[in-house]
Amino acid sequence: MNLSITKLPQKKLEQLLLAFFLIVRISSFFIYNYNLVFINNIISFVLISIFAYLSFKKPNLAWMLLVTELLLDGAGHFFEFSGLIFRTWLLGIFAFAWLYKKIKEKKLEINLPKNLLILLTLSIIYIIFSTILGIFNGHGINLVLQDTILYFFLFLLFPTLDFDNFKKDHFFSLIKTFVFGTLIFSLITFFIYSSKIGFIHDNFYRWFRDIAGGKVTDLGNDFFRIVLSEQLFIVPFIIIIASFLIKDLKNKNLWFLQASLLLMLAMNMSRIYFLALAFGLLFLAIKNNLKQWFKTSAMLFVLFLSIFVSLNLVSSKFDSVGLELLGLKVPSIQNPSDDISGAIRLAMLPDIKEKIATHPYFGSGLATQVSYEDPATKKIITRTQFDWGYFEMLAELGFVGTFIFLLFIIMVLYYLAKLVYKQKSPLHLGLFAGAISLFVINLTTPALFQGFGILYFVFVIKIISENHQNDVSLQ
Repeated sequence: MNLSITKLPQKKLEQLLLAFFLIVRISSFFIYNYNLVFINNIISFVLISIFAYLSFKKPNLAWMLLVTELLLDGAGHFFEFSGLIFRTWLLGIFAFAWLYKKIKEKKLEINLPKNLLILLTLSIIYIIFSTILGIFNGHGINLVLQDTILYFFLFLLFPTLDFDNFKKDHFFSLIKTFVFGTLIFSLITFFIYSSKIGFIHDNFYRWFRDIAGGKVTDLGNDFFRIVLSEQLFIVPFIIIIASFLIKDLKNKNLWFLQASLLLMLAMNMSRIYFLALAFGLLFLAIKNNLKQWFKTSAMLFVLFLSIFVSLNLVSSKFDSVGLELLGLKVPSIQNPSDDISGAIRLAMLPDIKEKIATHPYFGSGLATQVSYEDPATKKIITRTQFDWGYFEMLAELGFVGTFIFLLFIIMVLYYLAKLVYKQKSPLHLGLFAGAISLFVINLTTPALFQGFGILYFVFVIKIISENHQNDVSLQ
């Protein structure tokens, strides 16, 4: 029996993937809302058992299913079994099966430039050290391991280099499903609260926050900010598609995909995303016709503004075009105390400074906590998310660990830049500019050491590896 999903026609595959995307979320909501733990355990056990069988008997198919889950299952908390999220089971089972296969074959080839391989090894060793340090410093084993797993998405690089069965058109189907699925999910959430069907802190809100890993914020005039962790990909994807549009400005399919991403960005309303997008687009001017670059960038701006204004007009029943939201959010890049999230960030700084100063060289270990006085409630809050990406790295990894990890990422960009210079591919340039945007986003969000950010660089390293063997300049 041939179980390969790659045998399906592309359109049917995309329909099945989108159905999977939506069914997972709908099922999870009802299981959470009605506390159907027994059903959750049955579904999880059956799926985990099937995946375990495939991991040993059909590892190529198991690998494709794992990549599908990573891209389409959001934060990965929709199903759990025995206290562990579904994704953790899949990663653990596949890692064990893959290692077993490699030990049995006594063969492991890692086709990477030597400098990159050395820095990858040093980064992994230091993450293990920071994990031990975090546990030793009493940060809580569960919290520490949650942070470790995000960094250890790096280990996905090894099977990524090992398996070559993922065809480009099927990978593109996954990306399209991710974009349209996330857009539908975001729009439904936006509609629920904008139309007053739901209200903040209702059942859907709690599920959206606790399980989907999202945030819903009322910005006034029935406009609600919808944020999901997987939306980290929005800006890099916009930049990558823009890179192709510079070469093919009349491609309607790309513009439709771009409009979908811009609509998500309009609902997300993260100011750091706007800044990151601007920086990323600037890097697209490299190796491109400046006239075409400017025309594409201008059209993106007009399209985004049109989408944003239309969304605000519909949500406010034509009472507002939403420009006051842009007036609030964009200037707050320079004046972060003007809004509540910026005020929280500023309130964290004294304790963050103390944490870094206490263990400046090697850090305090993963899951380091920061305490601050909430500007709204005046209560002391303690949490592991700093809302300052680079400061969080310094507090957890210290200057030594941060230097090693960032040097590893920079080395990845160095080899990608070589490809950009030599091949002039819109994909390579888009990936490079998208990576720059992640560096900007990391100012306030853990973009570089969050699971989705790590996945982005794993994909980039895969491309570097494919070009490394036959290209002397990448040795």
